Amino acid sequence: MKKTLKQLLSLTLAGVTAFTLVGCGGSGKEAANSLKEGASSTGSTEIASDSPYAGKGYDLSKRENIVMYVLGDEPKDMQIIADQANADYFEPNLNTTVEIKFLNWSDYTTKYLLLLSGGEPVDLIYTAAWCYYNEEAAKGAFVELTDEFLKQNMPYTHEQQPKESWNQISIDGKIYAVPKAKAAFTAYNMTAVRQDLIDKYKLTVPDSFNNYQKYLEELAGLKGETGVVPLNTNANREQLLTTFLQTKGIQNVAEGYDWMYYNKGKEDAPDPADIFYFYGSDLNLEYCKKMSEFAAKGFWSADAINDTTDSQAYYENGTSGSFVWNTSVFQAGKNLESANIGTYAVYDLTPDALRCRASYATDAIAITSKSKNQQRAALALDYMKSDVNLNRLLLGGVKGTHYELSEEGTRVTLDGGKNYSWNNWAWALNREDEPDEKGLDERQVAISKILVDHEYHPEVAGFTFDPKNVETEYTVVKSIIDEYKQSFALGIYGDNTEKEFANFQKKLSGAGVDKVTEELKKQYEAYLSRTGLK
Repeated sequence: MKKTLKQLLSLTLAGVTAFTLVGCGGSGKEAANSLKEGASSTGSTEIASDSPYAGKGYDLSKRENIVMYVLGDEPKDMQIIADQANADYFEPNLNTTVEIKFLNWSDYTTKYLLLLSGGEPVDLIYTAAWCYYNEEAAKGAFVELTDEFLKQNMPYTHEQQPKESWNQISIDGKIYAVPKAKAAFTAYNMTAVRQDLIDKYKLTVPDSFNNYQKYLEELAGLKGETGVVPLNTNANREQLLTTFLQTKGIQNVAEGYDWMYYNKGKEDAPDPADIFYFYGSDLNLEYCKKMSEFAAKGFWSADAINDTTDSQAYYENGTSGSFVWNTSVFQAGKNLESANIGTYAVYDLTPDALRCRASYATDAIAITSKSKNQQRAALALDYMKSDVNLNRLLLGGVKGTHYELSEEGTRVTLDGGKNYSWNNWAWALNREDEPDEKGLDERQVAISKILVDHEYHPEVAGFTFDPKNVETEYTVVKSIIDEYKQSFALGIYGDNTEKEFANFQKKLSGAGVDKVTEELKKQYEAYLSRTGLK
């Protein structure tokens, strides 16, 4: 996947967009959002006397341009936000311009690696436990953020960031990215369904995973009449795996990795012997057979493996009878109703399951080792996270145009919000004081209460895995999983599922998956000793 030829890099990056995040696909253009395109670093300007960074010993006499990459597709009003952020904040208070560029969802997996290995300027980049954080940190792609570095170059973030977030982002006690400052239930999935169809055809209410399957079967039988696919899923989103694991009481050992254990309704850290690698396990086979069964029943298109349209879009345009994901299903439901296509309801398919907030490490920003302006990049990131007004500009757009705050301090979406929806791309910049939406849909309030009532705090939450000692084996293991994963998830192999799974297991074994698991358990045991959990 990784190629270092500059020609290939420049060709590939031609599809990178600047400034966004949501949905799939993209325009394929490259845009740079800053007040002054290609701002030079030769200018010299004094910063404002009331700048939060004035009088702190920083040399900000030279104008610098900081390039930051995030994931997603560009909102329509992004340039407006970029111009205001630079004009009102970065230029006067840091003598800096900031370009935020976007890697489209459809091909970020290729471009991300090319960016870090090639010659394109990158100062800051989005990363996460699921987005190359551990792998690239092990390669030296990210600057190590020591406590001294953070105190000196990110003073406000160092003071404001939740302490547990540093533990969750650390790798073997070292930090290579700045995590978000707000943890939410983004790792717990539920489903949005077509309430209008349930009412019209007296369909089964999908209030459990078993009843959800009945709902899908009934919709499949009505497809000729309604034109609605029960679950219009594809290779872009593996919609059912998380929910399947929720039905089994499964907890991940480390964020972004696939070692698991049965929580047995307890927060206690598991014994190392109870930890297993999901892919190639008996549980994995059970899941694959279930997906094959679903595919045979016509729950999704037989050509889903070749479909690149985002599954959320299918639900929003009325061609899918359900959408399974985290709390983003509420926005999908609102979009369905706004288009006057139908009505929605959201159901928790595993109402008795314990659920925890996602790790702070699910969204973060790293300073790249190849950045020529690491201190300025750190200051710019510090400013984005710590200044409430700048932060809300980036998260929600222009106050009075895209959103407004009520007297109670809750957020009201204005008409302009359709061109810059709240928290469309800046997840890693989330603050704990982010305003809630005013008048939340009662359906969302009800689900939110269930989430909180069943929240638990597993003792493994602070554990992270560093694969550097088994990088060769782990890289091969991941490539094998990538080869089979979506085919199993979409039931492509049908009656040959068990035979193909046996081949899958054999390849994983030959690649050294057991060696990688031994390394994880070794690090896990050290974590237990270090934290006093052993």
